[in-house]
Amino acid sequence: MEFGRILLAVLFFGTLVGVYILLFLLNKRTPKPAGMENLKADCEGCKDYSCMNHPSHDQ
Repeated sequence: MEFGRILLAVLFFGTLVGVYILLFLLNKRTPKPAGMENLKADCEGCKDYSCMNHPSHDQ
C-alpha cells in the first residue's frame, strides 16, 4: 500500500511538471498581438523597476 501511494504522488507531480512545460512552450510559440511587437520603443518608464520594458534594463 505504501509503494502505491508513493507511485501515485510521483505520477501526480510528474503530470503537473509536464503540464507546466507544455503550457510554457505553447505560450512561447504564441505570436504577439499586432502593434505590441516592440514595447520598449514607446515605454517612457514607470516606477515598476521589475518590468522588463523599463529603460533601466537597457543600461
